[in-house]
This record gives sequence, structure tokens and C-alpha cells, in this order.
Amino acid sequence: MNIMIIFQRMLMLLAMMGMGFLCYKKRWLDDVSYKKLSEIVVNIFNPALVINGALSAVSTSGADMDLVLENLMFVAIYFAANIVISIPVAKVLGKDAGQRGIYRLMTIFSNVGFMGIPVISSIYGEGSIIYVTFYILAYNLLLYTYGVFIAQKHLPAEERDNGVKGLFNIGTVCSVLALVLFFSGYKANDTVLRFFDYMGNATIPLSMMVIGVSVAKISFRELFSEVRIYLFAAISLLAMPVLASFLFRALKGNDVIFGVFILMFGLPVGSIVTMIIKKYGGDESLCSKATIITTILSILTIPLVTAFI
Repeated sequence: MNIMIIFQRMLMLLAMMGMGFLCYKKRWLDDVSYKKLSEIVVNIFNPALVINGALSAVSTSGADMDLVLENLMFVAIYFAANIVISIPVAKVLGKDAGQRGIYRLMTIFSNVGFMGIPVISSIYGEGSIIYVTFYILAYNLLLYTYGVFIAQKHLPAEERDNGVKGLFNIGTVCSVLALVLFFSGYKANDTVLRFFDYMGNATIPLSMMVIGVSVAKISFRELFSEVRIYLFAAISLLAMPVLASFLFRALKGNDVIFGVFILMFGLPVGSIVTMIIKKYGGDESLCSKATIITTILSILTIPLVTAFI
């Protein structure tokens, strides 16, 4: 796909973020309605888009096991590479043990769902969402096990808890359901397809508006006060995806699967990371700033990354 077309689509997403920013500044959305809108997107529209991706994939091409295995290989490489890279990134950028843990989490857990789904869908179409579903499922499995382990390493042993219970959330359930529908070859009738299509399509503008509100909630002075975050953004949004595009090009089979794989490296920090860090007494402000800065910058960097796919 032409890089200018992708850039235009990213500008479209930026404009949607701008609508959320405007709504908050005009007080058409306040803190309460922002929280409720975010919950609706996470619990209704985003899951609908995931299920719609599975139904669309079945209706167009069905479950091709060769493509599934190729995608699974790249999912495993993606998370393994992020875990390995997170160690030197944290050592270079983290001021202390607490910050090093945060940088590790931010490197490993990018926004594969809330930002990844709209971006991948806008570039490769709804049929590509089934490939993202595998990343979401692996993401949740890692986040609530290994991620929680990292987040609470600074706590005394007696104060740590088991994060496995967090696996049972709407994202994991709908990811599993989508995979069941995909592998079963279930072909929904036109009414069902249209329902999930209409509901899923609302995800893109609403999720971008939610991100826009989060930008409006923080002062610009705070965004420019942490130089290390910009170094982190350069590494995570540009260096990692560009390097991955060269290192793993020999494994490339399907263009869309490889494109999804590389774009996953170039996504901003996942917003859920802030919640995990907050829960275990970490520096949530650092993560919040990184999430917002990388989200804004990704609008510019993702078109550049696609040039290397």
C-alpha cells in the first residue's frame, strides 16, 4: 500500500483523536462520561470488532492452517523479542529499579488492542483482525502473569498477589470466542454479519476519541518534561520495527501477516500498563506520559514503518 495513503489514514485517526480532545475541552465529555465511554468501547465495541474480524475471515477465505501457523510463529517471535529487548532498554533509560520495571513493561506491552485494532483494520481491512486476535490473546496471557510479576517485583514477597485472575476479562473471552468461530468455520447469516460489522465499526472513531480525551486531560508542559520518554519513543516506535523488518524478512510468507507483525512493534504503549503499575504502587505518571506521547507520535511514525514492510 502506498505510504501516502497510509499517512492519510493515520491523519484520519488523528482527526478522530482531535474530536475527543475538542469534546473534553468543550465539556461535552467530562471525566465521568469519559470513563463510561472507555468502558463501553472496551466491553462492547472492541469485542464486537474482534468477533467481526473472525466472521469476516471465515466468510471470505476460511481458516487456512498454513497462515494460522505462520501468524502464530510471528506472535511468538514478537513477544520473545520484546522481552529480550526490554532488558537493555530498561537499564539505559530507568533511573532506579522501579523505573526499570516500568520501562520493561512499556516495551513488552504495546497497545495491540485499543490502538492496534483500529490501525490494522484501517490499513489491511477487517479480515486482518483475526491475526491481531492471536496477539491479543497472547498479550493477556503474558500481561497477567509475567507482566504482574515485573510490576510487583519491588514489593515484599508477602504483599504480592497472583495476577492470573486477571486473565478472565472481556478481551480474553472474546479472543477465545473469535478463534472458536474462526476454526469452526462458522458462517453467520447476513443479519449477524451486519450486526457485528456495524457495532465493530464504531470502535475506530470511539477508541480514537477516548485517546483524544486522555491527551486533553494532561498539560503540555508535563508532556515535554521527560526527555527519556522521547528516547524510549524513538526506540519503540521506529528502531524496533525497522530492525525487525530486516531481521525477520527471510521468514516472510503472507504479506498481511508480516505487515501486522511489523506494525505491532511500532504501536504505542498500552494504556492497561498504567493501570497495572498503579495497582502495584509504581510511578503511574511516567507511564501515562509515555502512553500519550507514543500514541501521538505513532500517527507520524507508523506510515514511516510501513515503508520497511
